[in-house]
Amino acid sequence: MSAYKTIQCSLKDRNILIESLKNIGWEPVCYKAAKSLNGFEGDARPQKAEIVVPKRQISAFSNDLGFSYDGQNKEYLMLCSLYDLHSGVGDKVQQSYATTAIKKALEKNKFNLKIESKDEKIIIKAEKII
Repeated sequence: MSAYKTIQCSLKDRNILIESLKNIGWEPVCYKAAKSLNGFEGDARPQKAEIVVPKRQISAFSNDLGFSYDGQNKEYLMLCSLYDLHSGVGDKVQQSYATTAIKKALEKNKFNLKIESKDEKIIIKAEKII
């Protein structure tokens, strides 16, 4: 059984978080009230989250990935198993969130964007014609 770790990573915007999870290829499930996360064997864990990526979407050996809203700090905390954390899931989420947030901010300010992936890096090129 893999333990869960709470990762504080400044995921502040719910819509950007959901979009960034979809950009990875996952379909997050959103709940009004926090739901228990499921471990590798389908066992209910004490950790609860309002946004959940079911384990079957991540890999055959994963646990649910959760995002719990921290009202005091007005951000989502990522609840990720140590197994998934070591598999790069946490980094993948943070990179997708950052890319999505930057893209949204640039589009809002009417920049033309070109996003490329090269050697596991994401390159964002923005230009604004004045």
